Amino acid sequence: MTEEVRAAAETREELGREYDEAVLLSLAERLEGRRHRSSALREAVTIVIALGSIGLGVLVAAAAGELGELGATLATIVAWICIAVINVVHARSR
Repeated sequence: MTEEVRAAAETREELGREYDEAVLLSLAERLEGRRHRSSALREAVTIVIALGSIGLGVLVAAAAGELGELGATLATIVAWICIAVINVVHARSR
């Protein structure tokens, strides 16, 4: 981003004040495009975490069946607590 701002400043110096608006609009469009790409990546990460959480919960619950009634219950509770913590941390980081 720093290089884009520097390039816009150099362009403005070369073209003069009458092109200020055009230079600033061009810079704003480039920065907006970068922001949209970043938002799309964050959305993809959120979807992967959500689907992964559901899959992990189902797998742990299925695998815990061999641990007996108490073991399965405890393993499932621990797994879902871990999944909840991961999702809360991710949500707060956004």
